Amino acid sequence: MMPPEIVGMKMESEQLFDAVNILLSLQVLKNGGLAVWEPIGAPKWLELLNPTEFFTNVVLEHEYVECIASSIQALELFMKYGNWGSCFIYCTWFSLGRLTAAGKTYHNCLAIHRGVEFLLKSQSDDGGWGEIWVSYQNEKYIPHEGNRSNLVQNAWALMGCFILERDLTPLHRAAKLLINYQMEDGDFP
Repeated sequence: MMPPEIVGMKMESEQLFDAVNILLSLQVLKNGGLAVWEPIGAPKWLELLNPTEFFTNVVLEHEYVECIASSIQALELFMKYGNWGSCFIYCTWFSLGRLTAAGKTYHNCLAIHRGVEFLLKSQSDDGGWGEIWVSYQNEKYIPHEGNRSNLVQNAWALMGCFILERDLTPLHRAAKLLINYQMEDGDFP
């Protein structure tokens, strides 16, 4: 770690969460892209009110590859280990979703391939997933005692594996676990 005299004092966790929330607030819902200053949403006809002749597309907010790439990099650094007590499963699901939104697949992206392989390797015998909160402190994946599944973490991992383009048996096992836990009224315990 670099000394504070060079890089400044360590940021509080709350400030990091605020920064991530700002990035996510700028995300374009239809395709996952990111804008510079504010969420995209104004009607396109407003560009007709552009007072300059030499600048085009300056009235409305637009997506820019620089914003998208920089934000993905920042979010990846933020998500190296999560702060939700279920860091590896949650962050893997979240990262897989963002990479998929960027057009990456299991076959053309090593990060997706590794993420899916991690999830498949850590799947419990009952078909689900479960990670203990100590994973965050130890910065290492630690399954629940007895390799028990957690329904929420199972759902995250299942959604992360939806991009799987091969044997779907692990997904069927995970879905079966969720179905078997669902109560008569449709809720979960």
